[in-house]
Amino acid sequence: MCSAIFLVVAALLLASRATGQPITADINVHLQPVIEHIDLVTDINVVGKAMFVCTQPGQLYRKDLSDNSAAQVFLDLRSQVGRLGSHIPGLPGLGYPDPETYDERGLLGFVADPDFDRNGRFWVWYSAINERSASPPGFFQWLVSTTDPWNMAEYDHVDHLAEYRVVQGVPQLQRTLLKIKRPYFNHTGFQSLTWSPEFNTLLLALGDGGSEYDPNNIAQDDAQLSGKLLRINLNQLEGMDFTTTTPVATFADLKDQRVPDGAITPLLKGLRNPSKVHHEQIVSPSEDHGRPRSKEGKRHGNGDGNGNGDGDGHGKGNDNGKGNGDDHDGTDQTVRWIKYLANTGQDTIEYIHGFDKYGINFGFRPWEGIFPTSFVTNDSRIIAYGLEASRLPNSYRPLVEYTHLDPSIGPNANTGSAIYRGRGISGLQGQLLFTDWISFIPTPQHGLLMHAPVNRDNLQEAQPISLFNVDLSGASLQGDDVLFFTSINTNPNGERIFVGGFKKLQYIVNQRDIPAQAGGVYEVIP
Repeated sequence: MCSAIFLVVAALLLASRATGQPITADINVHLQPVIEHIDLVTDINVVGKAMFVCTQPGQLYRKDLSDNSAAQVFLDLRSQVGRLGSHIPGLPGLGYPDPETYDERGLLGFVADPDFDRNGRFWVWYSAINERSASPPGFFQWLVSTTDPWNMAEYDHVDHLAEYRVVQGVPQLQRTLLKIKRPYFNHTGFQSLTWSPEFNTLLLALGDGGSEYDPNNIAQDDAQLSGKLLRINLNQLEGMDFTTTTPVATFADLKDQRVPDGAITPLLKGLRNPSKVHHEQIVSPSEDHGRPRSKEGKRHGNGDGNGNGDGDGHGKGNDNGKGNGDDHDGTDQTVRWIKYLANTGQDTIEYIHGFDKYGINFGFRPWEGIFPTSFVTNDSRIIAYGLEASRLPNSYRPLVEYTHLDPSIGPNANTGSAIYRGRGISGLQGQLLFTDWISFIPTPQHGLLMHAPVNRDNLQEAQPISLFNVDLSGASLQGDDVLFFTSINTNPNGERIFVGGFKKLQYIVNQRDIPAQAGGVYEVIP
């Protein structure tokens, strides 16, 4: 036990040396309300002149950003989602000792078709809480066994990927692309549905299925859909509808339902609880083999987490993943797509990966970033899966990582990332932004907004992290209000930063039993 503790401490010391100085605030910003008095915000997307906001109980809001009009409910999926908190035990270790006061299910994601203004097509990702087996797995199964496979006849709920189309101003369900069984209520993947400008189709980042420490090792199981980044090939799924079919869990289940090979493809594995993939397009002369000439790279065009491209580059991805750069000045161009993907950590580490290839392993459950996964007992911190970690020595390393053990900032859980491409905040262009759920150190208690540079020549080089010093006065906190940061995104060209905030602690109770409407969306303003 002592040697395990030593290994974890040594790893943390090595990390601190790699990333340099302690995390401190270096940029002052304040929050400007965009939408307030809604439920907890799980996803934010800007499409044209409108903002679409998912809230956990199941309402999708639309807000016109070109005027001061109020946000309106665009789609109400509360009956499909069901009652938040249902069947969830007390979780004293998470600070929620009363049953049914915490949940990670709900309306979790939205993506609009790049041609949404013309065709009205969009997709949502949500949990159907009432679709469950008679005897779902016990949540704390990891305390009993860390090796038994998941009995897939037992599941907590079913997550849906549904396609809608706006017909005469009203969203109407067209079909269901995926219904997936999840063993536990958490690690569903939040704000994790993305349009890929590289593949010109959907990406869906799936969490490992839940509980703690991935007790059935689903994220490393190549047979399982969960714990993977999936490409959803819309062309191959044309005309297929799984609304009335049984839910699936594995790639073999898809084959049994006659889903074509390649229609739903794993691109990455080893994910714990991922959020939205953000895309950055770099256009370079072909003789550079798609690599940027400088450390920061040559960025001509970019795709955002909503799949909307911008800038003066014209490289276009196709569904085979091959970029075809246009000729700007008589020389051939090649396109390199860098993707950024944040994961919520377990007990020790929060981390974000940058990558420009697929077929890689992010390492969970035996690894969290560059650290062996560890858990806390009453008096010790112990490496949980040392043997597994030793057998998986080459997991892909993150570009950002920070620890819950940092006594100065007290981070808790990563809640997303985005690339900033604007010039309005000095010194920030091209950097990675990310939010942490909440720190209990400051008064009032609030989430953390952070940033880090990106070495685009080496995406596995850990980068130094800095804080934003956030003026919370725009959120109008009162009494015992706190401010969780529940999500983050930018507008399509990366010039405006938006974060989701929630002002109450027992937030499932506040949404379900005492509608406090404590959620909101805030723009980060210099």
